[in-house]
Amino acid sequence: MRRARAAPAARVTIRSAAPEDFLDCIRVAHRAWPTFHERNSIYHLFTKYFSATSLVARERGKVVGFVLGFVAQSKRGIGYIHLVATDPTAQRRGIAHRLYEELFRRFRARGCRTVRCIVNPDNARSLRFHQEMGFRAEYSGVRIRVGTVWATRDYNGKGVHMVEMTRTLNEGPA
Repeated sequence: MRRARAAPAARVTIRSAAPEDFLDCIRVAHRAWPTFHERNSIYHLFTKYFSATSLVARERGKVVGFVLGFVAQSKRGIGYIHLVATDPTAQRRGIAHRLYEELFRRFRARGCRTVRCIVNPDNARSLRFHQEMGFRAEYSGVRIRVGTVWATRDYNGKGVHMVEMTRTLNEGPA
């Protein structure tokens, strides 16, 4: 059974991430995924050096969501989403959707025609979200079945299988 979406956020603003946002991004990520741990330097790196394609969602002066992305340097026309998270108290209100729409707009403005990301095959909610956002699975190597999902075997190292996802960017909104 699918949970109904909560009412839209009262006043959520989306803006480029700034270096001072990196601790808030860490807080949101830890609240959203208590068992997932990224090196803190990744958040700092994205908010400092990729701020044009890394965004935060703020509500009542507080970061409630973020997306970290970049334009590929070695693969022309590709934008990459590294990480997205929404604070559990702000989920199901379209915040991640709005972050992605703005990021897609920024990727298009930088000449990107395709967006790529990876999703853990055990994360059914994220897989569903990405599919609803127009992403489809793609495989760069040997496929392996993880539960009911196909993933690229050993994508992030031995035994770390991931679902590679891609989305074509249209000229208009997402």
